[in-house]
Amino acid sequence: MAATHINGDTEAMNAYSGKLTAPAMPPSLARLGTPPNLSGLFEGIAMSVLDKAATAAMSALLTKVTGDMVTDSTKVKTAAAGYTAADVTSALTLATSATKVIKQGVDLVKKAAGSAQQPDKSTGDTADKSTGKPADKPAVQPAVITPPRTV
Repeated sequence: MAATHINGDTEAMNAYSGKLTAPAMPPSLARLGTPPNLSGLFEGIAMSVLDKAATAAMSALLTKVTGDMVTDSTKVKTAAAGYTAADVTSALTLATSATKVIKQGVDLVKKAAGSAQQPDKSTGDTADKSTGKPADKPAVQPAVITPPRTV
């Protein structure tokens, strides 16, 4: 399936701008500089004048198309360079952001691991900071079941 758009594809843009060349001016346009043939019948003179007008119009069209092709090629090369620069900038921004996120994740894990159980400096006791209970005792005491009293 052939691609119909080259936006953002820097390789395609460079290939397009490299192959974009204007056609050579046909040799028939060289007769534009010669004066019209005014000898002969009225129809012959009219055809000679019409030929000069058509040749001038075609020459102007080919000059415009050539200029457009050169402008288009330059614009595509500039856009490809812009996309490449934007890709590099985006990649650097993404790498920097990923590094920051990883660092924050590591710091969070260290903080969570460090705050979960730290020794009490005054007593040397280790206590779970999240519950306030000593670490060597379970957080939930087993229930004591007493038999019912009989009267």
